[in-house]
Amino acid sequence: ATKKTSKIHQETDIMTAKEKTLTLSDDEIKLVGSHVDKIVDSTRYKLNFLEDHLKAVIENPSKFPEGEYELTTKDIENCRSELARFKSINETQLGPQVYQGRLTQIPVYYHDYLGLDEILGSQRLQSAKYGKPEHHEHLFIVIHQAYELWFKQILHEIGAVVQKMGQDMIPEKEMAVVLHHLERVIEIQKLMIKQFDVLETLSPLDFMDFRDYLFPASGFQSWQFRLLENVLGLQSDRRVQYERKAYHTRLSETHSAIVTASEKGETLFSVTERWLERTPFLKGEDFDFMEHYITAASNMYEEDKKVAELIHSSPGAGEELAKELKKIEENKKNFLGLFDEATHNEQIAGGSRRLSYRATQAALLINIFQDEPLLHLPFKFLQALTIIDELFSAWRSKHVMMVHRMIGSKVGTGGSSGYWYLRATVEKGRVFTDIGNMSTYLIPRGKVPDLPEAIKKKLAYAFA
Repeated sequence: ATKKTSKIHQETDIMTAKEKTLTLSDDEIKLVGSHVDKIVDSTRYKLNFLEDHLKAVIENPSKFPEGEYELTTKDIENCRSELARFKSINETQLGPQVYQGRLTQIPVYYHDYLGLDEILGSQRLQSAKYGKPEHHEHLFIVIHQAYELWFKQILHEIGAVVQKMGQDMIPEKEMAVVLHHLERVIEIQKLMIKQFDVLETLSPLDFMDFRDYLFPASGFQSWQFRLLENVLGLQSDRRVQYERKAYHTRLSETHSAIVTASEKGETLFSVTERWLERTPFLKGEDFDFMEHYITAASNMYEEDKKVAELIHSSPGAGEELAKELKKIEENKKNFLGLFDEATHNEQIAGGSRRLSYRATQAALLINIFQDEPLLHLPFKFLQALTIIDELFSAWRSKHVMMVHRMIGSKVGTGGSSGYWYLRATVEKGRVFTDIGNMSTYLIPRGKVPDLPEAIKKKLAYAFA
């Protein structure tokens, strides 16, 4: 009884603390009016409860702590004062500013909460400004506004991932949250690609009806998409040149400042690389992952040679055998050459590779031992990055095909080469190519060296 009554008093104190009377406008009065009864009913219920509680205190004072009568009486007075404030709808007391429950807040109206006046009123046809409103331009605007909203949501999700992955130590449960964010991005991307189907209900002639009114506006000026590319980790030197000028020169001064500032910030690529570089288990006192893996790969190629010798063992097959053995040796050399740190760093300097040597080792380890409990979420994370990369490439590719269908080889509204410019961005826009290329270095599970028992235990979830 003591705990319950103390809680009642605490809640009542919260309800009355730092109260502020609001003077409502006529529109707000109409909005609040339909909800006030619920608040009043709640307060009356509390008052009835407290009055019954007071009777119990009076009848059996020994069952309650000292001072219970005074506390209950005070709470009853507070409830009655609260109800008295509702006599004038124009001066409605709605509780403290700090949210303490849905009945203490100013009621929210769906239309206002979503800002629909602004959103639904923002489809302003450029053709209408010239006295010739074109019906199909409305769809064109809505589709592109929807894309911008999805870009904003993706930035929101990726921003959360970058923040979490940028920590020096990432708790296991945080990886599950990170993966959840990325999975949401993937579903949004799929929807964005599907959205082209709606846009393509415009015929080339439908588009031509209003296209001339759009110069020099262009999708190239989507600062959110440029920001998104930067936040993902797209390097400036990977961008396709637009009129031989920096990509941000086509943006407004404000938007240009935002995207150029993001070039210096953390990216999904940079935090992922650092996270991979911190991966344990690569090398220990009794285990060197790369050494064991290279040995296993070498043995695999030696087995390939033996198989080739068996296949070409018949008389007169010497020339074919020599060619096959030469090919196997070249493949072996190329494969193992990728595990040489000096070669790896040269490739980074030459631009054919980006992920650091240690991060690449870690990504390979995670891919090979993906079934180990502790590495499964990291594997799913890396897999999500490659899917996001692929889906953005698919989105760009779909955009390219749509543009070609709409305008052929004409110059784009922003002055670019249109189709040819967009086509060049499809592969150039990929960020996680090195992670996507991990399958190049995989060998069959049966040939992968066993992990030491001590490491297996560390990679497993143990329940005592």
